[in-house]
Amino acid sequence: MAYSESLSQSAFYRYLIPAFLILLSFTGCSQNSVSGHIVLSDVDFKPVVYLLEPTGFSSLVSSYECKVVDSAEINEAGDFRFDKFSAPEKEGIFLLAIQKKGEKYLNRLENNHPDSGNYIPFLLKKGYPVEIRSESGAFLRNGQIASTLEGNRDILVLIANRSRLFKQFLSDQAEVNEENLLENEKSLYNFQQQLVESVMGSQDLYVLALALQWAGIKGDYERIPELVKATCKGMSAIEPEHVWTQQVCKKSGGLPLTPGDAFPDFMMPMTDGDTISLRSLLGSQLTIIDIWASWCAPCRKENRNTLVPLWDNFHDSGLQIIGYALESERVVWLNAIKRDGADRWPHASHMEGDTSPFLDLLKITTIPANYILDRNGVILAKNLHGKELEEWVTGKLGKE
Repeated sequence: MAYSESLSQSAFYRYLIPAFLILLSFTGCSQNSVSGHIVLSDVDFKPVVYLLEPTGFSSLVSSYECKVVDSAEINEAGDFRFDKFSAPEKEGIFLLAIQKKGEKYLNRLENNHPDSGNYIPFLLKKGYPVEIRSESGAFLRNGQIASTLEGNRDILVLIANRSRLFKQFLSDQAEVNEENLLENEKSLYNFQQQLVESVMGSQDLYVLALALQWAGIKGDYERIPELVKATCKGMSAIEPEHVWTQQVCKKSGGLPLTPGDAFPDFMMPMTDGDTISLRSLLGSQLTIIDIWASWCAPCRKENRNTLVPLWDNFHDSGLQIIGYALESERVVWLNAIKRDGADRWPHASHMEGDTSPFLDLLKITTIPANYILDRNGVILAKNLHGKELEEWVTGKLGKE
């Protein structure tokens, strides 16, 4: 059954705030910086918790990359306390982690599913003690943070949003095959976008960084560069000189183009052997730069089922399509163009297989990919496929 009983964000806040105040009333809250209570519901876990400190944005939730700064035993009553560690003068983000018996790496983090995470992120600052409660069998999912730091409330919201949105993502996924790769990618993008946007109102830069890290959990931001840019902008508005802000903004600068950017001109090696400026090929209204390959099944499906009808319906209204293919065999490439009916529009390729100066310029490695440009070569949208692309073009050019 699809996960449909999720709360709206405003309703969630109304629910969360009273619950958060209840958390503040945990009995025996210590003046020590970090303490808490863990129910050892899963005997596979060691009765020990570890305090991990990220060394930068990239290590925030990356397995094996955080620094272990302290450990504490969970006593028979389920209580723990870090006695050696002192909270920092300035606010920082830390992770409370628990490990299974036999695990030799104390900073291993489980990220396969939000509800199975073995760590709880939280904010810490001197003079603001934190108490954390959870259970070993559902550590992140059932984590509770008692703290007067506003950002910890936002982290609880983010944890709940991530769980809810990921369940929706899983319900939208079909069994992976060549026919639905683009649909599955779209549902992943929706999850990532909604997760980052869900906390954009936070005034804590660590919360924004955490959302972005969870969106690109494997450190791959190629398909979501606009989310990195948005996070850079949000963090810059809070604390532009913070080292994490600078790290995220630097990462943003090394990613692919996004809507609003000018698409670079490029000398395109065409099917007839000529080399033509990309800008000279732009349409009078819209241009779709389609990046594909003859061996890419979703690309071929897009040619036949989406781009051919779009060309037939809208070319006379100012639509241009420019194909660029990753190819190494000219005959195979030309045959694919003809069989798909894609010979209606111009095509280019360097015929160097996966090596492509054009893709290097665009900083992309994944196909199919596309960019939709206006008459001046400014990017209006990117990576729209199938029905979504059809509806977008129809809405712009106004022809059924």
